[in-house]
Amino acid sequence: MPEHSLPLSTQNLIKRYGESTTVGPVSLDIEQGSIFGFLGPNGAGKTTTIRMILGLIRPSEGSVRIFGEDPFRNPEKSLGNIGYAPELPTFQTFFTGEDLLDFTAKLYGISSYERIRKSKELIDMVGLGDHARKKIGKYSKGMVQRLAVAQALVNDPELLIMDEPTLGLDPAANIYFRDLFKKLVGEGRTLFISSHQLDEVERLATHVGMINRGRIVFQGTTDKILDAFSKEYSIEVYLEKIDDAIVEKIKMLSYVKTIEVLPNKINVIFNEKKDLRADLAEDIIRNGGRLQGLALRKTTLEEAFIETLRSGEQ
Repeated sequence: MPEHSLPLSTQNLIKRYGESTTVGPVSLDIEQGSIFGFLGPNGAGKTTTIRMILGLIRPSEGSVRIFGEDPFRNPEKSLGNIGYAPELPTFQTFFTGEDLLDFTAKLYGISSYERIRKSKELIDMVGLGDHARKKIGKYSKGMVQRLAVAQALVNDPELLIMDEPTLGLDPAANIYFRDLFKKLVGEGRTLFISSHQLDEVERLATHVGMINRGRIVFQGTTDKILDAFSKEYSIEVYLEKIDDAIVEKIKMLSYVKTIEVLPNKINVIFNEKKDLRADLAEDIIRNGGRLQGLALRKTTLEEAFIETLRSGEQ
């Protein structure tokens, strides 16, 4: 593969059906070792974009590069380095989980001995070790999702594309997969995750792209988007004792815009979008307050997402 190539790059990708533009232009640059969260409401163009990336449908305009290679001109070389887990995977129900992974590995030309080893390793990795020989027809929805992730890893890809990979999983399984995805990135892989679960994406993703009505409306690091949509910085102040004297002292600080006194904390809003926790802590202690903790509250990814949809930047 070309040296220094991005795992995934799309330039002005457009898909038209008839006279109308359904999706595009979509330009994305996915950095090596990142976890990219691809967000958008139903019908925004996420699945169409993924299908163009995978070479399943040809774009009307624009280009896709996977580690510098064109999947339409050189599909074997480019797509051979991708693992893909669809949103609603459908597997032959007469297969066991173990059979499916063995069959998939065989399609990749992996040797018999290596197939056995790899199938067991992946089944255990996604937490299906106790169900390896159970027919897929008897799997729960969450178990099928786990199996889809295992199948996507059979060819040991450097780029893993997943559409709603934690759909149908319980909270414990979400935590398990969050740790697994971080482990995969730690091994040098890059993850592209399309999801509606914004709280999970916020915990996991290093970078985010938002698509609405077929167009990218934001792309950048997760920290950058949360900072961009935070109109003000709010600090939660936890004190051993909240009394009128310390409340008045905090109100009088030059960088404080307003405060809200709650039973167990004080919410302090700054005049500027600056993290002034150190200054606030110093001033509270100097004025006799017994400080127990400070927490900076920025806009959540869900709030930023909703604001984007409402803003008219569509």
